[in-house]
Amino acid sequence: MQGQLRAQNGAVKPNPKREDFDIKKVLAKVLAHWPLYAICIVGALVIGYLYMRYSTPVYKIHAGVLIKDEKKTGDIDNSEVLHDLGLSSGSKNVDNEVEIFKSRTLMREVVKDLQLNVSYLVSGNVKTNESFNNRPFNMRFIPLFEDSIKNKAYKYHVKLQGTSGFEISAENDKTIKGNWGDTLNLAPGRVLMERTYFPFEKSVDNYIVDVTSYKAAVKKYMSALSVQIANKQASIINLTLNEESPAKGEAILDQLIKVYMQASVDDKNQIADSTIGFIDSRLQLVGQELTDVEKDIQDFKQHNTFTDLGEQSKVLLNSNEDAFKELSRQEVQLSIITSLEQYLRDNNNTGRIVPASLTIQNDVLTGFIEKYNTLQLERQRMLVSNTEDNPVVKNFDAQLNNIKEDLMESMASVKRSMEVSVASMRGQANSMNDKLRQLPPKERIYLEFSRQQNLKQELYLFLLKKREENAISKSSTIANARIVDAPAAEEDPFKPQRSSIMMISLLLGLLIPSAILYLKEILSHRISSKTDITSATSIPIIAEIGHFDGTNSIAVTNHSNTPLSEQFRALRTNLQFTASGENGKTILLTSSMSGEGKSFVAINLAITLALSGKKVVLMELDLRKPKISKHLGLDSRYGFSNYIIKQAEYAHILLPSGIEDSLYVIPSGPIPPNPAELLMMPRVDQLFAQLKLDFDYVIIDSAPIGLVTDAQLLARFADTNLYVVRQGYTLKPQLQIPENIATEQKMQHLHIVVNDVKLNYGYGYGYGYGYGYGYGYGAYANDNGKDKRWKRILKN
Repeated sequence: MQGQLRAQNGAVKPNPKREDFDIKKVLAKVLAHWPLYAICIVGALVIGYLYMRYSTPVYKIHAGVLIKDEKKTGDIDNSEVLHDLGLSSGSKNVDNEVEIFKSRTLMREVVKDLQLNVSYLVSGNVKTNESFNNRPFNMRFIPLFEDSIKNKAYKYHVKLQGTSGFEISAENDKTIKGNWGDTLNLAPGRVLMERTYFPFEKSVDNYIVDVTSYKAAVKKYMSALSVQIANKQASIINLTLNEESPAKGEAILDQLIKVYMQASVDDKNQIADSTIGFIDSRLQLVGQELTDVEKDIQDFKQHNTFTDLGEQSKVLLNSNEDAFKELSRQEVQLSIITSLEQYLRDNNNTGRIVPASLTIQNDVLTGFIEKYNTLQLERQRMLVSNTEDNPVVKNFDAQLNNIKEDLMESMASVKRSMEVSVASMRGQANSMNDKLRQLPPKERIYLEFSRQQNLKQELYLFLLKKREENAISKSSTIANARIVDAPAAEEDPFKPQRSSIMMISLLLGLLIPSAILYLKEILSHRISSKTDITSATSIPIIAEIGHFDGTNSIAVTNHSNTPLSEQFRALRTNLQFTASGENGKTILLTSSMSGEGKSFVAINLAITLALSGKKVVLMELDLRKPKISKHLGLDSRYGFSNYIIKQAEYAHILLPSGIEDSLYVIPSGPIPPNPAELLMMPRVDQLFAQLKLDFDYVIIDSAPIGLVTDAQLLARFADTNLYVVRQGYTLKPQLQIPENIATEQKMQHLHIVVNDVKLNYGYGYGYGYGYGYGYGYGAYANDNGKDKRWKRILKN
């Protein structure tokens, strides 16, 4: 602090300095409010314990299903019959089966089978528990249509009367009495009251039955179901269900697997039935066509006396077909070569790539084309960075022209040879046609009938074979999955988790009081900590004065050794460092408003300076609201105002303080109507000049500068200016007043004195002054001080 005070000789920087985060201060604030933290932590832990005690536990139920995945196992599915017929039934894999397990359709079937939309509840002292299997009755809805409930929910109270019967009542409805086995007409539908094997002796007498819609129940259990693949190398699906009742969760997963397997079998049977139906329809059609062809052959032979075709007819037909195929191929090749020749002769295609995707069965010609295209590509890449006049580009042009000429010559040669070949093939084809024309037309008709007969016969036999295979496959249909791990619940619930709840409770117990203190601090308009001051102004804090509980304003005496006395002694020491020699004799005290302890600080600072052997005068210049004379019990009839208007002499206004022989007081005198004008009179300068000659220190208690300008008028006489702020009293915006004064240099050597600092370790005050060490006393001088300390901590 001394180095900081010494640096305060010039103008104050306008930008306030903000203090960094200090973990020690945070911990000090926590310790200062430990009762609040203790209450919140204990309360949070109690609430956490009650939550764990009375919240309904939720268990995880696990099951494993092995899927016969075609992609992983290589099994052949029965639907391969459809593949042989050119159709597809879709392949099964584990990813598809996962989505099927998650499907709403499957869960809706489980809800219907187990009637999961009906819950049986038993009321306890605090919470209500569900009873799944351990109850002596069931309410079986016959049937329970989904549309009959929709989004409504129904609640019924069932009172058991042993084996004799029951009483059932809805809210705001009449009570119905009945016997076991009766059918009741309720709002959701007809209900059959069934007995179970659970004995009445082990059951409670009253149940609450909640009935919701299928849609709500399906949504609830779909959100509680998790379906995952064990790993990408396996075909195992892990099913996990979160449920409050372990037995109910195991029953749901067991039924879900059963519904899935039955759906798989039904799907395969549906495919088999569809395939058999398709094959039967085709057999009927093909059989009729085969019968018609055979009948046509029979009639043809009867009318034309044919028994069989000769080998010559078959050979001629096959040869004619081969000749026409070869002719067509040669003509296509000739057409391609002709098109390429026209493409190369067209000047618009110069510099373009020759189409290489056309099928040319000539290796030499293909080689020339590939070489030509390669050079064209190289030339185009060169033109990106060069012009056509470049020698390298011209060299490419010359090579391209040479290859193009060779290509044209080779193409002409190939074209001539192919034209000869095409002419020869056309001659052969014409010769075959002439020979076929020589055959009897009736024999060719007979040959066509025979071909149709063979085709229909082969198709008919193929369909018969596939029909038998599919019938055998249907008789051995099984599900494409098997249970690896039967549904089983974990022994311990996963919700609520004891460690997490207690940790969250502990954190809340710490966060709630921290948030309260933080909000209290940021919402407060009055300064409460040292950070509030240092963040609002760059003016250094020269001293921090603790809280004073005395009835008068005298806190420092000759033999006092209280912390408050030491704080004023520290202020005296710090003032000696701000200015030395003759320049620090006059000290002015001001504040933002009345009530900040300015006069209290002035009185005790004057006493502290007088105790050090210095001759001190204390001037009561708060002419509007003087307090010093009253606190010290002095006569204020004659004082400063009398001297200024020449109604009293210098010696008459100097009064002994009655506390120390070297301490004198100049009272304010009668309150003038114009204090500001009075302070501007010439005799004020004469008075201060005389006081500086006669006294070592001149202490000026001026009016609050935030209200009037008296302090600014007196600042010209002061060597050091002290601005008093009070913890918990001074408004934060008022700290801008001394900051502006220092920035505009209206007062030189301006320092802040923080008054009425409570002994609270969370406010950043009360350290650095030697409390509890070096003086032979603790935080307070007596045991009563300890009691006051604890009272303040509990109060804050």
